Amino acid sequence: MQSYFFISFFSTILFLIILRPKATQFNLIDVPSSRKKHEGYVPLIGGISLFFGVLASQIFLNEFNSIISIILISSALILFLGIWDDIKNLRPKTKLFIQLILVSSTIYLSGIKIESLGQLFFSSYLINLGVLSFPLTVIAVICLTNAFNMIDGLDGQAIVLTIIAIIGLFSFDLHIIDPTFFIYLLTILSGLIPVFFFNIINNNRFKVFLGDAGSLFLGFTISLAVIYGSQNAKIFSPSFSLWCVTIPLFDFFSVIILRKIDNRSFIMAGRDHIHHLLETYGFSKTFILILISTSGLGMMLIGYYIENNFPLLSFWAFILLFLIYLLIRIYFKPKKNFI
Repeated sequence: MQSYFFISFFSTILFLIILRPKATQFNLIDVPSSRKKHEGYVPLIGGISLFFGVLASQIFLNEFNSIISIILISSALILFLGIWDDIKNLRPKTKLFIQLILVSSTIYLSGIKIESLGQLFFSSYLINLGVLSFPLTVIAVICLTNAFNMIDGLDGQAIVLTIIAIIGLFSFDLHIIDPTFFIYLLTILSGLIPVFFFNIINNNRFKVFLGDAGSLFLGFTISLAVIYGSQNAKIFSPSFSLWCVTIPLFDFFSVIILRKIDNRSFIMAGRDHIHHLLETYGFSKTFILILISTSGLGMMLIGYYIENNFPLLSFWAFILLFLIYLLIRIYFKPKKNFI
């Protein structure tokens, strides 16, 4: 396994070095603004470098099957959409429409879809979706993909939450059930390490951002991975999939509800995510990253414990915690709407 890890790790570093001087040429630069609180002009090449590092390792090691090939091709298209958005700042409806086409095609070709919701009502009866399987999967993948895109507003945050999700997937027997899929996720995990370092570093000579390309790529990959783990590989219940991505989902749905309460568009960007709220209370970015990261890891571990001991309670425990979180967000909602 070491060869898979190190090839992706060093390939990603190589692409970070190669692409950095090209960022200005292709207008892949993040400029500070009223919504983007950072210093200097930062290249948006973290996600692109990660993808090419992962792709290089897969090609070098020749670890392909039909599903991985479909995911890689689809991820390349999602990455391109993110690059296009980073350069041109696409309209939200345009991005959603393109995502709908790409996600639908990927689900149809790969066969990765939510066919069962598991045992939700404290009985051995499985809730199978039938004809609803395809549309529900499309909605789930689009939501989670954008949840990771929206949570990527703090250095290192989307990266750490992705790592937590992958650890959750690895906590079961994916390496035995499907070694090829395990290796694919391992190459992503190893490539995220150098990207994380260059993302959180304070020196603008080296600093990079994931960009929309990176956050969409990560969200798309993790959404397919958690569905694959519960539905295709069947290594855990559908409910545990939620625990792997608790923080992105909590933030995504609470922000949508809060914006609905304020009669604002839920697809427009804004400074109303959990990291923005914590910043308004004076917490440092480092503290916020540690708090959100440990919370995400803690939620995943709670889900792992429930999965192994009280599986029938898993979904409802998740919903209960979300409702508590939502009430806290509503209570501490800033008086001013941040755009």
